[in-house]
Amino acid sequence: MAADVDIDDVARRTEGYSGDDLTNVCRDASLNGMRRKIAGKTRDEIKNMAKDDISNDPVAMCDFEEALRKVQPSVSATDIERHEKWLSEFGSA
Repeated sequence: MAADVDIDDVARRTEGYSGDDLTNVCRDASLNGMRRKIAGKTRDEIKNMAKDDISNDPVAMCDFEEALRKVQPSVSATDIERHEKWLSEFGSA
């Protein structure tokens, strides 16, 4: 990750995100650098790029911000409330 990544900020902004949602945010963020590098290039130009030219950049905060705009939380307040009720009645999983 790049030095500008504020992981605490990312954590605050992912309230209500499930484990799968967080995986999708991280995966999407990790691909954003590659997407920038291949934008506007033809299929042949992309095929001829060296692997290091495509995937060597660290994930930056802007990559997380873009991913957070795309990936929405799938856990509702009702889901959390039901889980907390179940937990208080029956204990930990």
